[in-house]
Amino acid sequence: MSELHISTNGRGAVEITQQVNELIEGNAKLCHLFVAHTSASLMITGNEDPQLLLDVEDYFQANVADANPKYRHNNEGDFDMSGHIRSILTGEAKTIPVMNGKLALGQFQGLYLYEHRAGKNTRKLIVTLL
Repeated sequence: MSELHISTNGRGAVEITQQVNELIEGNAKLCHLFVAHTSASLMITGNEDPQLLLDVEDYFQANVADANPKYRHNNEGDFDMSGHIRSILTGEAKTIPVMNGKLALGQFQGLYLYEHRAGKNTRKLIVTLL
C-alpha cells in the first residue's frame, strides 16, 4: 500500500495514469485506488481529446450548480455542497486490472483525479496493489 499526493489548481481533471503506473511493481494483478477526500473523485474517461474534459465540467456546471439556494451545507463556500455531490456521482474509488506492469486501460482511456473545488488543493490517494 502506498500514497500518492496530487496537487490541483481548481476544478477539473488531472490525468494520473502515468503516476499510478510508476507505483506498480512485482506481480500485481489489480490496482485499487481510493481518494481520501469528500470533494475529489476518480474517473476513467477518454484521454485523446482535451475537449472531452471541458464537456464534463460543462455538464457539472449545468446540473450540479454552485450556490444552489436549496443547499443547506455551505460551510466552506458556494462550491462546498456541489463539490460533495459531484464526488458522490463520480466515485471515490477504482479497481483496475494490471497487465504487463501497468494499468490495463483501453487505448484511449485515462485515469483521472477530478477536483471538485475551487482553489489549490493537495489530494491524497491510497494505492493498494494486489
